[in-house]
Amino acid sequence: MSGTHRRCLIVISGKSTRGIEDRFCGWTDPPLSREGRQMVLSLGQQIEQSGRLPRIWYVSDRRRSIETFEILTAGRHAPVVVLSDKLREINFGVYENLTWEELPFDFQQLYERCLKQPMDLKFPGGEGFSDLCDRVSAAALDILSYQEDDSDLAVVGHQGSMRLWYMMAAGLGPEAFFAETPHQAEGKWLDLSAADVAQWRHKYLNPRSKI
Repeated sequence: MSGTHRRCLIVISGKSTRGIEDRFCGWTDPPLSREGRQMVLSLGQQIEQSGRLPRIWYVSDRRRSIETFEILTAGRHAPVVVLSDKLREINFGVYENLTWEELPFDFQQLYERCLKQPMDLKFPGGEGFSDLCDRVSAAALDILSYQEDDSDLAVVGHQGSMRLWYMMAAGLGPEAFFAETPHQAEGKWLDLSAADVAQWRHKYLNPRSKI
C-alpha cells in the first residue's frame, strides 16, 4: 500500500433546491439551486486564481455534485473524471426530504444523544453513521492507492462525506464529526495517503482488531 501523500482538493457541492428549506437530503437527487450555482461559481474563481486545477476528479454520482464539477471545470482543459456512488451523502432512509421539525420526537432525542457518539446513529430504512464511515473511507483508500498517476486530484461530494476526508487527514475520530459543519461550495487542499486512511480505518472502524 502506498505511503505517498497526494495533494487532494476536497470540494463540497453547492446548495441544492432541497437546501432552501433545510431538508435532509442524502441520496435524494435534486439539482443545484440558483444560490448554489452562484456559490460554486465563486469557488471556481478562487480555484482559478490559485492557478492549480487538479487533473483527476472523483465525483459523487448525485446531480448536485456533478453540476458542481461541471461548473468548476467549464472552459478548462478536460480533466479525467470518475463518478462514484461511494462518495454520496449518508442515506437518511425514511427521513429523506424531511425537516428537523418533521422528525419523530423519539428520533430527535436519539439524534441528539448521538452527537457525542455518532457510531450509534442509524437512519431507519437508510444507513448508519458507521456505514457512511466505512463506505467513504473505503473509497478514499481506493482513490489514494492508485499509483499510475501522481497528479493532484479533486474529490467532489457532500457535507457529510467530505467532512470525513477532513477528519482522516487530521487523524480525528468519529466523535469529532459534529464538532464542525463545513460550508457548502467549499474547497480545501489536503495532503493524504492511502496509509493514513488505512490507519484511520484500523483505529476507528476495527477497534477490536487492535493489539
